[in-house]
Amino acid sequence: MLIRTRLRDRDDEFWRQWALRALLVLGAAHLLAGVVFFFAYNWDELGPFARFGLLQGALIVALIAAFAAGLHRPAGQALLIAASVVTGVLFAVIGQVYQTGADAWELFVAWSILVLPWVLASRSSVHWFLWGALALTAISTYGGQVLVPLGVIKAHDFTALVGGLVIGFLALYEFVVWAGSEWLRERWLRVSLALVGLAILVVPAIGFVLDRDEMALGCAMFLVAASSLGYTYARVLPEFAVVAIATGFAALLAMAAGGRVIFEIVGTDGEAGRLVMGLLLLLLWCGFLTASTVRLLNILNRQMAGRGHDA
Repeated sequence: MLIRTRLRDRDDEFWRQWALRALLVLGAAHLLAGVVFFFAYNWDELGPFARFGLLQGALIVALIAAFAAGLHRPAGQALLIAASVVTGVLFAVIGQVYQTGADAWELFVAWSILVLPWVLASRSSVHWFLWGALALTAISTYGGQVLVPLGVIKAHDFTALVGGLVIGFLALYEFVVWAGSEWLRERWLRVSLALVGLAILVVPAIGFVLDRDEMALGCAMFLVAASSLGYTYARVLPEFAVVAIATGFAALLAMAAGGRVIFEIVGTDGEAGRLVMGLLLLLLWCGFLTASTVRLLNILNRQMAGRGHDA
């Protein structure tokens, strides 16, 4: 009886639209993967004219078809995304044919700039996410190939700044949605940005607690970001998934800190007994933190659900 009631209450139109969009995304992804692997497999047999002709023809067809299908429709948006991907493949082919010697960051910067008008025209959250990933790759490669080798910034500090930039993208996203861009209001986009940003920041944070004092900036940025996201998405903009992500990464940092304390007390001077004892204590500490984190998240979930019900 309960199953029948849930089936009657489900939103059929929502799931129909979800299925259509999911199939569209899968089809577009397979098509674009086919284009990339086609050039990779047949590279030696294709001359320069064939390489450029096929890619430019595909780019023109994708743009014409996108405008014909309508940029406000999922099909038109998917075609603009395809045009953005083909543009990147075209840049790669130009670099292979003419051996320009350009650095990778120059490719990604040019790619990001050229496809930006299509991203603006598509009004697609998926397109914006892909463009953000592309822009982040451009910034990361520029830092890795220029700033770090020249000594402008240390590698771990640059990693922390990249993670902070992703969190900045999340703040910008929330502002744009608050300003009225309802088409950008996608739960998965918010969760993805929080996950990527904290995943980057937790690396230097763990490095700092494991006796890498030069990673203090990354640890400080992680603590600020995790606490800010936890409070914001628990109290201001309720989103349990982001709260769970922030809490989980904080627990991971606490596990690393506990491991350092345990092995400093027990010692690892070559005695097997001390090593086994340290590992057992670390296992108990991780188990305690895991159970505590799950319990805390259950409490927060009930509180957030209760406030949503009251609203």
